[in-house]
Amino acid sequence: MRTSAFQNNNDLSIGAVFTPFEWAEFAIREFGIFEAWMSGKTVFDPTMGEGNLVEALVKMASEQGVKSSEIPVNRLFGVELNTAFFERFFVKMKALYGMEMPRENFKNADIFFLEQEQKFDLILGNPPWMNFADLPETYKNQLKPKFFEHDLIGNAKDLLLGGSRIDIAALVIKKVVAQNLKTSGTAVFFLPLSLLLNDGANKYFRTYRVNDTQYKIEIVFDFNDAAVFTGVATRYGLVKFVRDGEQDFPITFKRWENGIWTDYLAKPAFLPTDPLSILEVSETDSWGDFKAIVLPKNAAPRQGINTCGANDCFFFDQHEILDEHLCQVSNGGAKYVLPKKFVFPLLTAKNFRDENKGPQKWVLLPYRKDGRPMDPRQVLEDKFLSKYLFEKEATLKKRKGTMLSAWINKGYWWAMLGVGEYNFAPYKIVWEAYGKTDFEPRIFEGNWQANQSLQAYIPLKTKDEAEKILTKLQDKRIENYLRSLKMEGTMNWAQPGKIKKLVRFEEEALTLF
Repeated sequence: MRTSAFQNNNDLSIGAVFTPFEWAEFAIREFGIFEAWMSGKTVFDPTMGEGNLVEALVKMASEQGVKSSEIPVNRLFGVELNTAFFERFFVKMKALYGMEMPRENFKNADIFFLEQEQKFDLILGNPPWMNFADLPETYKNQLKPKFFEHDLIGNAKDLLLGGSRIDIAALVIKKVVAQNLKTSGTAVFFLPLSLLLNDGANKYFRTYRVNDTQYKIEIVFDFNDAAVFTGVATRYGLVKFVRDGEQDFPITFKRWENGIWTDYLAKPAFLPTDPLSILEVSETDSWGDFKAIVLPKNAAPRQGINTCGANDCFFFDQHEILDEHLCQVSNGGAKYVLPKKFVFPLLTAKNFRDENKGPQKWVLLPYRKDGRPMDPRQVLEDKFLSKYLFEKEATLKKRKGTMLSAWINKGYWWAMLGVGEYNFAPYKIVWEAYGKTDFEPRIFEGNWQANQSLQAYIPLKTKDEAEKILTKLQDKRIENYLRSLKMEGTMNWAQPGKIKKLVRFEEEALTLF
């Protein structure tokens, strides 16, 4: 049963990705779960959905000739929030196996708000795959304290900023390992591999502890190009955790490549909470005497401009100078006259292939040089800028996002993300990110702007410092590090967070080791 405060959540379907039987059986075989269960161990699925993982154990017992009366269903347990999924499980087990599952072992409840906690020998689960930011608002408010309780957040602001992108699966895993797994027990989860391989809020998952409870990862199966969950674009895998073990590295890492499991090792390159780097079994650390690249204080690696879905309003593919103050722009349709000082060249892939290539696209930045958006009074003072922005007002006000909404609510509905004083630095070391497999940074001089996840950059004030830092960035070990994250071609390849692992700023100029 659930406390009355959460009764209205029983119809929620949060990140439901049901486990195919083939892969449920793979997990059960790989980790000896069937044999342990048959020999007396208890098995618990904390977010059971329609009960595919529990059913897989019963199915395997039935196929091995175990009589229905002798299948130890009394050692199977589960929790499911959604009532429809929960009831479907009992109907299915009765129809397919003629079995009445012990209802007292299964709870139509929220795993985060159980009235009474139990501990089990084994946990086998596939927790919901959904970011905290995408949860229903009322449910988010209910869960916020749980992120603190289970050591998944640094401070309250993290839930409003980058921490809001942490996957709810992380909270499920930390909670049940700490509160529902017996001492030295084993937990096996299907999960989004972003928890292990991505930067940002996921570092709190990689503390490998919940308050005083330690846990460790023993092995990771990266499904890579195996189509396990149909229609799911998220990178996912299968991971074995052991409670009360201290995490050591490297971890055994198996990756499905061309129809077979290929063996690798995994370890963080620098700090223990860093994303895992994936290494060849024979590979040794290649960092040697590598020292952090020292950057000026205000030269942090940055991602490009993010219009938050309004590229058609801010980006242009045609540009003509009219006079010393005005230019004409268009996106292949209507033409607009805008003040030249707010229109900047936008980098495209062609600019990286041909260093002499001129601008192919342009971007409107209604910003001051200090990186703040023009205030309403300043916008109104410029008849060309105000005419254009007010024509796009309805579109720009419809954009979503916590940080962007804060600007819109203040009346700055022309604001964007990824814009600051750094955009106006006279030199930028820029590299392509999304869709690339090579790290090839280049210096761009002038007003060039980078485009969201397509490029990332380091802003600099002088040509001399740009050339010195570029030389250090061309160290082949940096590209090798990025490749070790196995994210070539994805939106995470070479993003600023990855490069920040390799730099220090002037006031903290230390080596990485």
